[in-house]
Amino acid sequence: MPRLILLCVTLALFAPRAYAQRELIFLDSSGVMRWRNTKQEVALFGANYVLPTASDYRAAGYVHGDRKQMIDEDMAQFARMGWDGLRLTFWGDWESADSSGNLIANDHLDLLDYLIARARERGIYMLFSPIQLYGSNWPDALQESPPPPGFGRYYGKGRMGTDSGAIAAQVNYLRQILNHVNPYTHVALKDEPAILFIELVNEPWHHPEDLPGSVRYINALTDAVRSTGCTKLIFYNVSQDFRIGAAIRQSKAQGVTFGWYPTGLNSGHELVGNYLRGADAYPDMQRPEIALMPRIVYEFDSPDLRTGTMYPAMARTFRTVGTQFAAMFAYDMLGTASRNLGWQTHALNMVYTARKAMSAIIAAEAMRRLPRGRSYGGYPENTRFGDFHISYDGDLGELVARDALMYTSNTTAKPPEPAALRRVYGHGSSSTVTYGGTGIYFLDKVRPGVWRLEVYPDAVPIRDPFELPRADKIVTRAISRSWPMTVTLPDLGASFTVQPVTGSQDGGRGQGVRTDTNRATDGRFTVTPGVYVLSQSGAVDLTKMPAKVGQIGFTEYHPPPPDTVPLTVISWAAPQYLAGRDADMRARIVDRTPPDSVVLFYRRAAGAGAPSIQEFLKCRVTGYECVATIPAASMRDGPYQFVVTVFRGDTVTTFPAGSRGKPTDWNYNDSASWKFDVVNPGTALRLFDPGSDAARLTFTRIGDAGRRGLFRLAWSQVTGQPVFHLELPVDASGSSPADYTASLVIRDRVRARQETIAAAKELRLRLRGLSAKQTLHVTLMEDDGTSWTASVVSDSAWSEQTVPLSAFTAGRGVLLPEGFPGEWNYWVDPATGRGGAGDRPRLDHLERLQLSLRRAEGKGVEVESVTLGFGEKN
Repeated sequence: MPRLILLCVTLALFAPRAYAQRELIFLDSSGVMRWRNTKQEVALFGANYVLPTASDYRAAGYVHGDRKQMIDEDMAQFARMGWDGLRLTFWGDWESADSSGNLIANDHLDLLDYLIARARERGIYMLFSPIQLYGSNWPDALQESPPPPGFGRYYGKGRMGTDSGAIAAQVNYLRQILNHVNPYTHVALKDEPAILFIELVNEPWHHPEDLPGSVRYINALTDAVRSTGCTKLIFYNVSQDFRIGAAIRQSKAQGVTFGWYPTGLNSGHELVGNYLRGADAYPDMQRPEIALMPRIVYEFDSPDLRTGTMYPAMARTFRTVGTQFAAMFAYDMLGTASRNLGWQTHALNMVYTARKAMSAIIAAEAMRRLPRGRSYGGYPENTRFGDFHISYDGDLGELVARDALMYTSNTTAKPPEPAALRRVYGHGSSSTVTYGGTGIYFLDKVRPGVWRLEVYPDAVPIRDPFELPRADKIVTRAISRSWPMTVTLPDLGASFTVQPVTGSQDGGRGQGVRTDTNRATDGRFTVTPGVYVLSQSGAVDLTKMPAKVGQIGFTEYHPPPPDTVPLTVISWAAPQYLAGRDADMRARIVDRTPPDSVVLFYRRAAGAGAPSIQEFLKCRVTGYECVATIPAASMRDGPYQFVVTVFRGDTVTTFPAGSRGKPTDWNYNDSASWKFDVVNPGTALRLFDPGSDAARLTFTRIGDAGRRGLFRLAWSQVTGQPVFHLELPVDASGSSPADYTASLVIRDRVRARQETIAAAKELRLRLRGLSAKQTLHVTLMEDDGTSWTASVVSDSAWSEQTVPLSAFTAGRGVLLPEGFPGEWNYWVDPATGRGGAGDRPRLDHLERLQLSLRRAEGKGVEVESVTLGFGEKN
């Protein structure tokens, strides 16, 4: 961000009225937003922040948080990540206004004012969205009494654009809230220099069929803003229904806002697999009716994912379609992020989702560094764009530039000119920094030979963060341990001073000149979370260091709150292992301090000749992961059980039950265990088992509300096994979708058979049609989106059908969960360079099994099993 811009914001504190007449940005004749003082293009990145209102306000209360202190912490995190954009998502229409739109001064409004002041101090620019329409009491306070007082509840979303009373309330409210004077800045919101844009209303119910009425509504709200003397750029939502674009073009609004959730919403569990194909393009943002209009992404996320690749990929596409401001929805407050308490399907916090946070830092750099309007092709060509690179295989997003090296996972990339580096930010290790912990860290160059190092606690997941949240359920722990770190930078050399500044132990408070310095040897030293100065010439006087690094104080540090979660063990065992091969059994051991030792006990499952659990192996513990290798001689085909016993001092605990003692104790009687199967190389691989897999299926979305699959489980009258009953949906008019697909990620079970998967010959299905003649389209999708499909025709009788893999041909798969908004990325074609005449399925890359029904091909199917066969049936 140009320094002159920050100076202008500071000056605005002392001359608010002057700045009301001269906004910091302007719109040029090509529809591009530019900074007034430099004429450079605006390119801002950040997140929605919702603490002052609605569910995040209540979430802060559930953990008894000091809301203003939480704002301070979180704005510091925005600044630490280099974010310069924030969307003020404010449910004032529900919580801070009455039914006529009169502004109500309350805690929500006070916190909004406080947030604006603190964001401005950090050099963060804002999009103000004062009308949300959706219920502020969702999801945890639907029975709230008394109900919220505002016009949003009184009129409801459906009437906002058409009812004269509702429009009058919105006009009244907009005038009053923009004229409201912030007591922390002494500036009216209409004049606040750090608020650059006004979004009239969040996700309105569009009426594109009524073009004149839509234009009148947009203009009424725009006129309300202008009547206050506000001269900020005004935006209106287009992505709720892109057909509204013509009305926006004819209205007084100046720009469009759009949202993007390429992995759908509210899966209820963490997704696995490669979703990068869903971020290839956003064609609806290149519609001619919105050409030459500035674009803002008011909300985006890769819901139900914590990967390191999606945000940089999305930022690449944002720049391709001309986006100049992008705000993720919604940032998790430091005080609640351990529980993911705010928004179930979203999870992003600098400390608790370290890899994903680093990807957001890289995405912010992409917004600033990538030229607007440039295309980078399709996948996998577009995994390299400018100085950026993403890789699904390593869950890696990275920026490798002359001045900056940033990465979300371990990388082998080398900076082109190490001596020119100014910043090294990471999660994992690189050629410049190797680190044993799992937290995020930041290295900023202060001057030649002096760097500021900031290290955060290990982020260690213990539960699926996308399950339904509870205030008393921790899903990710932040653990402060000591770890080795090696820093290789030319101006530091092999031996340099490591001087602590602040840390978790002192609550993040600076301590002046510290004397407990250490010396790195061959660039190696030990760190605990906190702030350090690395100096080639010895300890520095902290009082002579710069007051700030970027927008954070030199000694500033905000550690996460402590938790009291007990020792946790999580199995990472594969579902299957091959007989006669060594098997690495993995588990995660999560506690504040490392265990003294860990032992794995295993046995063949109970049955004739099965031993008691007494065979054991000592685990190798590295960080939070332990590995025990079962020798090939012990791996005979059949089902197995195992437990993990953790030893610390006099305490012995066995998991998964968390029972005291170990299985060989005479009085140990807990039967809980984890399970895996040992199979011969030719054993068929079950790809779909309705009883265990139905809950993990994703389906074609029917409209905005039809996010859940339309299916049921039944029982086979022949075998007594559960069957998957899938019908082609039919609406009240008798219409059906052209395609209805159920998709299952099969990646883990395929990976468990990597060694021999190439020997598979056929796909076997046990099924019956719900019509006399039914066609089921079966698709095998690889991790790059390349899909192979075959049609299976059945009648109403149960049958076992075999489809040779050679009968599968390159075709289209379906990207599920289906993204929001639009349906342009429903079908996915083969990846660039794939699907040609000589191409064949890469079985070791299979990731999804898809079952599809299509219009005019029957009513539906019942499926009992889908199995990958290796030749002879067994």
